[in-house]
Amino acid sequence: MKIHVLFWTSIVSAVSFTVCLRLLQLFSIIHWSPIGWSKHWHLFSGHTPLFKWTTLAIVLFVFAIVIFYLSELCIAIRADIAAMGLSIILLFGLQWWMFGTVELKKVSIPIFVIIAMHLRFIVETAMFHKKAESLDTRSKIPYNTDVVK
Repeated sequence: MKIHVLFWTSIVSAVSFTVCLRLLQLFSIIHWSPIGWSKHWHLFSGHTPLFKWTTLAIVLFVFAIVIFYLSELCIAIRADIAAMGLSIILLFGLQWWMFGTVELKKVSIPIFVIIAMHLRFIVETAMFHKKAESLDTRSKIPYNTDVVK
């Protein structure tokens, strides 16, 4: 696996996911604060919102790295099905963590779409590069470069 692919995929996913969450909050599409965890856990209560958003982006970066590695391990599953199933699990986990209950009438469709898009991006990239790496190692043919064919 090439480390720069992992790094840039995780960076792009974390930054774009954080921007999407900020836009959803800005336009009042979601009625909860993505940086509300700082009040709930009494962490960084005296810091600026920019610091809290940056901390959220770093946590999402680490989460994207973990998802990237896990999706490389299961290349037998189709990427869209894996991303959809994982996004449903994450959505219900997020809702349970925020509200303490899982109710289908309170499920936020925009959050589900953003989670599904970003997970599909991470999973598809990881699976593509893993398959390309396995094909690349299989097609290496030793030959002498001094011989003209």
